[in-house]
Amino acid sequence: MKIVIVSTYFSKYMGYTENCLPRALANMGHEVHVVTSNFNVYGNDVDYAENYQSFLGPADQGSCEFQFDGYTVHRLPSRVIAGYLQIKSLAAKIREIRPNIVHSVEIASLQTYILAAIKPFHGFRLFTESHQHLSVVKPFLKEPGFYPLKRSIYWLTRTLPTFIASATVEKCYAVAPDCLYVAHKFYGVPKKKLVLQSLGSDTSLFFPVCTEEDLQKRASLRHRLGYSDSDLVCVYTGRFTSAKNPLLLAQAINHLSGINPGWHGLFVGEGAQRDEILRCRNTIILPFMTHRELADLYRAVDLAVWPCQESMSMLDAASSGLPLIVSNKIGEIERVKGNGKVFKEGDVDDLCTVLESFSAKNDRLRYGLAGREKMVAHYSWAITANNMSDDYSLSLSRP
Repeated sequence: MKIVIVSTYFSKYMGYTENCLPRALANMGHEVHVVTSNFNVYGNDVDYAENYQSFLGPADQGSCEFQFDGYTVHRLPSRVIAGYLQIKSLAAKIREIRPNIVHSVEIASLQTYILAAIKPFHGFRLFTESHQHLSVVKPFLKEPGFYPLKRSIYWLTRTLPTFIASATVEKCYAVAPDCLYVAHKFYGVPKKKLVLQSLGSDTSLFFPVCTEEDLQKRASLRHRLGYSDSDLVCVYTGRFTSAKNPLLLAQAINHLSGINPGWHGLFVGEGAQRDEILRCRNTIILPFMTHRELADLYRAVDLAVWPCQESMSMLDAASSGLPLIVSNKIGEIERVKGNGKVFKEGDVDDLCTVLESFSAKNDRLRYGLAGREKMVAHYSWAITANNMSDDYSLSLSRP
């Protein structure tokens, strides 16, 4: 099959659907193209230069075409409309490639609306995804108060066009149960079009310590970071924003290390909470890393913690054999069933209690093994790509 993945943003070294899914599909033998804007991931954020530029390079990558990981990337010029990025010349590029399948990474996007409009004239089958968790839905949509103007504007600009576009969609893959709810409730996607399909992890790259060589690499990296073998290191990866709130983990480490100096917090990323995190005891910060660097890092630490919201990195950490500690408000609790624990979001004392419950190495190993087995069985990108490829083939077999 000739498959086009359409994504508003693309970065080589920040692994989300837009680069993990095409790689997995290309490995199956399909001809895969990624059509995207000239911007890196988060490229139009006001704090991009401060948080990401040193890792990803300039926000604007220009218009170009190149081969990467077995597929072809087409960067097209873009423009911002009412805060949203629109890829210019998208229809022309689709006409040029002439794909059998077009897969848009987010259903509620200008790109999907354009694809829905041109689909009747080009004969491709359109698939989409929904990544919006309930935790990041605008408050005025969830609160019981009456906000007629805000809700009317949202309905006209988001719900109605997404509902119309969904009529041309074969399937919309929601990455978590709460994303199913959001897609139907707030975007108007019919339930018959929605399918639950989790994001994946590259289980061949993210794996636990298994060999003597892995043990030596783990010991070497811990030594370079200043940790002993008996220290208990908790990792967080991602943006240091109030919405993600990694500061809560730093505060928990500050408290626990005052009782037992073996507790440490390792934070990978950048953001507004950086200085506050560093003021806490036993915390260090590393810059954003590539996937391969993160895989080695996960094998060198002991626990993975995300205090707020979901993160695709949870799957990679679990695949690496790390127990997960996450907020009790995440939308896909299945990610941590049997391989992690939840704490009361925003409650540093409760987070400390849950962290201490993993003090025993045998408990960490047991939970970590369960997570690895779960990722291999249900959450690998290979499985995700295979499921989607079957759906693509089935849709093409129908008149």
